[in-house]
Amino acid sequence: MTRSACLLCSAALLLAAPALADPPIDYRDPPPDPPRSGHIDQPEKGHLPGSVPDPLTPPGAFQRLPAIDDTQWVVLSVSDQPYWTVGKPDPVLTNACRLGDFASVPGNRIVVRFNGDQGRGLLQVVPPTHRHLLIDRRKLSRPGEIYYFLNTGLATCDVWFAGRGKPRTLLAGTSLPATDKTALARRKAEIKNWPKN
Repeated sequence: MTRSACLLCSAALLLAAPALADPPIDYRDPPPDPPRSGHIDQPEKGHLPGSVPDPLTPPGAFQRLPAIDDTQWVVLSVSDQPYWTVGKPDPVLTNACRLGDFASVPGNRIVVRFNGDQGRGLLQVVPPTHRHLLIDRRKLSRPGEIYYFLNTGLATCDVWFAGRGKPRTLLAGTSLPATDKTALARRKAEIKNWPKN
């Protein structure tokens, strides 16, 4: 490469430098932080110093997505009642949710908001018409039931349902109902035949 060609290349780069410094055409500044973010209130009487004010309970793991996610929530209803009054608690569905066998998909934005003095929170909702938003590996869902999820995708997940059915009960020593009716009887017989000391 000749010296004149090198000078032409460097001159072209210098002229293009201001254009390269501009952001792309579709660039948007990130959204601002929410009000009072990072602020710690003075503790109330009886509280330990340095406590963080109790925000709305997040509906699930998708709350940990970056702020650039602009998808809006679809709020089905707003209530002043505590969130645990939304329906009937189901221990089998709760355990299945904690194991990852029964959960709402992370992108589910259908929520119910609870704004009362006690039990503030947002619960993800999976209505019967939106079963594509439900992860149900053990086929535990029943037709016509609405499922409400708190902390989906976490080990602290809780599930309530609204419908005509009764809550399922856990069998002793198991976290989920057996898929085979005779499996529990066989297991008990096997344990009974173990040698005794």
